[in-house]
Amino acid sequence: MKFLLITLLAAAASSSFAPLHKAKERIDGSYIVMLKNGESLTAAVDTLRDSPFFSLLGGRIDIVYDNSLNAFAATLSEKALNMIRRWDIVEYVEEDGIYRVSAVGSWGIDRIDQRNLPLDNSYVAPRAGAGQTVYVVDTGIRHSHDDFGERASYHWDYQSSNGGEDCNGHGTTCAGIVGGATYGVAPSVSLKSVRVASCFGSSSTSNLINGLNSIPGNGVVSMAIGGGGSSSIDNAVADAVIRGIVVVVPAGSSNANACNYSPSREPSAITVGATDSSDERSSFSNYGTCVDIFAPGSSITSTWHTSDTATITMSGTSLACSHVAGAAALLLVRGVSASNVPSTITSEATSGVVSNPGTGSPNLLLYVQ
Repeated sequence: MKFLLITLLAAAASSSFAPLHKAKERIDGSYIVMLKNGESLTAAVDTLRDSPFFSLLGGRIDIVYDNSLNAFAATLSEKALNMIRRWDIVEYVEEDGIYRVSAVGSWGIDRIDQRNLPLDNSYVAPRAGAGQTVYVVDTGIRHSHDDFGERASYHWDYQSSNGGEDCNGHGTTCAGIVGGATYGVAPSVSLKSVRVASCFGSSSTSNLINGLNSIPGNGVVSMAIGGGGSSSIDNAVADAVIRGIVVVVPAGSSNANACNYSPSREPSAITVGATDSSDERSSFSNYGTCVDIFAPGSSITSTWHTSDTATITMSGTSLACSHVAGAAALLLVRGVSASNVPSTITSEATSGVVSNPGTGSPNLLLYVQ
């Protein structure tokens, strides 16, 4: 105990502060603490939990990210925050923030299996996705929906008693585009709900990281959520990719530069912008050098959460992201390695057909074969 007290007192006395990264929409008193490479997460957490000094200052450990980031989430008073920032093992501290599901918009699957317009009113899924799993990191999934045919199941929920069920609708809609029998790109894929967002469609940074942390090192992640720039979110996505997961994210629906948002700015993710039925960039879609590819995202029909037969037509880069996540699963079935899926997605895309892609954007439209 004496050693722990000396350690924390030394941290409090240090004049050097670790950087504090600001969140666009912060959660008061909640922070992500990233340790330096080589520092022991277990030892750091044990030091804090075993010391009354930390709790007396108003500190509490909330989440330990023991499968991905060398980091933990904590509730910190101003004094506890200052002490943590002075600890020489800390790389940076980031404000926990609010992330929201991207607004959602089926001509889409009809479009991606042909090079040019007009549409031929058909979609035949190559290989269909059987044997692959897509983790839908979102508001949950209505697992019992008829379009999922018992292929949708629970994986993780920030409210464990909820069992990954969708009380918002966004996750069910995205899951339908990924792998619904009627509306899906990969209609035989297994769908796993990773519920990180509330019934209001928002998630904290810490919940997003915890959800990603729960996913084993295989398959595809469709994470149709975004917000302000976050090093912690970017690092969690990058770590998932290192573990062998293909991570697909939306560019965002603010008609702005995707490089200003997370996780769309993370290079290891596949970042997807949206197009409409005339192959023009959707008016809401973000753009720029951080976008990897475009996919249908305007007026897309898919599954809805209110009943086992419910559908809805919506728009957003979330749905574009979901198309690409389904396509990624098809590539894994084809034998493409997870590390080669992003380059295969872009190399096989249809080039030069997107009108007004936006400054810095690639002129690439998703194509499945």
